[in-house]
Amino acid sequence: MPRKNAAPAVALRISLDRARAHWLRTQGLAEPLSLSLEALVGATGWVRTLGGADVYLALAARAPDMKRADLDRAVEASRLQVIPAVRGCIYLVPGSEVALTLRVAEAQYRKRAEREHAQSGIEPRELVDVGEAVLVALRKGPLSTDALRKALPAGVVRSLGEAGKKAGISSTLPPALRHLEFEGKVERSLEGGRLDTERYLWRLPARSPFAGAKVPADVEERNARLAALFFRQFGPATVADFAAWAGFSQREAKAAVERAALVPVEVEGLGAAAFVPEDAVAALGVEVPPATSVSFLPAGDLYFAARGGPGRVTDPRHHSLQVPRWGSAKDGTLGEVAHMSLRGVLDGDRLAGFWEFDAEEGEVLFHTFEPLSPKRRKQFAARAAEVASFLEEEVGHARSFTLDTEASVAERAALIRSL
Repeated sequence: MPRKNAAPAVALRISLDRARAHWLRTQGLAEPLSLSLEALVGATGWVRTLGGADVYLALAARAPDMKRADLDRAVEASRLQVIPAVRGCIYLVPGSEVALTLRVAEAQYRKRAEREHAQSGIEPRELVDVGEAVLVALRKGPLSTDALRKALPAGVVRSLGEAGKKAGISSTLPPALRHLEFEGKVERSLEGGRLDTERYLWRLPARSPFAGAKVPADVEERNARLAALFFRQFGPATVADFAAWAGFSQREAKAAVERAALVPVEVEGLGAAAFVPEDAVAALGVEVPPATSVSFLPAGDLYFAARGGPGRVTDPRHHSLQVPRWGSAKDGTLGEVAHMSLRGVLDGDRLAGFWEFDAEEGEVLFHTFEPLSPKRRKQFAARAAEVASFLEEEVGHARSFTLDTEASVAERAALIRSL
């Protein structure tokens, strides 16, 4: 008889090379998956929306024929929605997964919101009153947060003064909107019809995301469903990978993985047990030819971020390279940074170098860690030209996030050129 609480038998042992090949295929980067945009996001992972071009770049890398307006229309029609998701971050999520995502995000939000609301002096009834007034105002059509504030009756929204400032809440309107969003009573639409902004219009949904949705009331079961999504999109992955992506404690993440009907696999050099859905094991066991794809990805693409950074998809020979670290003045090495601030270019399934758009020349510059053969350089240059056309003609800029500037883009381009 097996020992009680014994670790489950490993279903498969594979090399890191085999895992990388699987990651590239499941991410739609080895070759396009030929799915609708909402199905593509569902298959390859939710996309961070930071108010810049990167949301378009992430999807264009996986759907090379995509036009900017295609993605904007999918959001306008609620096939994809911009919502608070894991770690309180805003992601682009398929409509079919909105209900689950909102419930998970709400549970994480409530933990800190109760403390912040008490610190700010917000009474629960206040938010109910503001919410009811918001719903009345939105019957006339979508409004921005500023326009909503002006449309509401005098005295409905209260400034929170210094107490609110310390908690990062200016008035009772933002938390009231967040509560309505979690209840599925309002949703975000695009101001100006574009995703490269963090300014949204609020509108009444045509249909509640919870209508007909079977979202478990049990927190652990919801977390398990989230784990099943993550490991289908990014497995083989570890419990630590899932915890970092979801913003869960190690205990919460482990409980979710145990409940999600995943199977363990051993990936050489990963340093911890990895997991995949049971129906992915057969595909992992099949050796595939080395990928010949070339992918120009945004810096924060989940191909890197869901695996703790670029280290696992970078040849160890380049792990000691110093790179700018996202959100920090300190550089780090490719082998240890969780988030780099340079955009990466893949040669097949490995990070091969960096790229940036040179607005003055209207071209994408790229640098590779190792010299490319003339034939391969031609392939890189052809894909770079396609990305440049996409940014110039479809998006109109290459700013990565809301606070990014043309000067910062030019600085990164100059860095690439200097390499």
